[in-house]
Amino acid sequence: MNKNDRFLVDRRGLLGAAGLGLLPGIAGFLPETGFAAEHEDSPDLKDPWMLDPQKTFHNFLRSMGDLSGRISPQWWRGAYLAIYEDRHPELLFRLEGCEMKRIVDLGGGEYQFQYRIFTLLKDPETNETLSGKPWRNPITGEELTVEPNISGAQRVVFHDERGVVERDENSGFEAVIHLLWTAQGDYAMHNGYKDRPEGRPIPMKEFATGFLSRAAAADFAAPRLETRFNSTFVAPFQRWMRMPADAGIAVWHASGHKARDVESLPPEYLEQLHHYRPEMKEWIGEDGKA
Repeated sequence: MNKNDRFLVDRRGLLGAAGLGLLPGIAGFLPETGFAAEHEDSPDLKDPWMLDPQKTFHNFLRSMGDLSGRISPQWWRGAYLAIYEDRHPELLFRLEGCEMKRIVDLGGGEYQFQYRIFTLLKDPETNETLSGKPWRNPITGEELTVEPNISGAQRVVFHDERGVVERDENSGFEAVIHLLWTAQGDYAMHNGYKDRPEGRPIPMKEFATGFLSRAAAADFAAPRLETRFNSTFVAPFQRWMRMPADAGIAVWHASGHKARDVESLPPEYLEQLHHYRPEMKEWIGEDGKA
């Protein structure tokens, strides 16, 4: 892709798409206006287990991670878009990243999600890894040093009358994960978004679609479900980019799959991971191998 080809999309239309979750991978999921109520439970769209809240929660856990307690690397590649206030959207970086997740059964219907995220930012034209290299901010003109995206959390996940709830016991953070399960052909799918509490940075929203084997999802014996997914995250720009407060928003969009083990991830990615996050070797432990 050359510079002249970069996302010459109508800014107002793309802002609307970002806000509604209509970017690739989550198209068609509008809980307020999507499936009419009389069609949501149609046997053409639902398998019997999809009508049981506890079974859908169980399959949410199996699609997100591994109930045996092993790490599940959610591996993705994608794009980091800048949605500006006064100019066309721009593709700033390619993405290559992984959210490693360990699920711990706490008993009583509660599970701890241990998240460890590391994402490389790459040149959108050459695919060169940019960690530690100079980058010029297209708005301010300032030359900055690129930093990989590093984050992590530990959350308690459970199911109640609201649906799937994710809570951080230390900070008080709580979010409701809204999921719509459907079946089509050989696939079971969940489309969803996460409601974040008021007071969090605005705009911030997550949308995702997961694709699972329909037959595997109906068999509850296995501790994990092999999953492919698309996800979109709308958020403020990364702090190291030093974007003006009124510059706009960032949209992360990625597609990926649940890898079997950490060692199956690309060598360059693992080299960068261990360089920037040396503590991960101990956290991963024996879970790095199949």
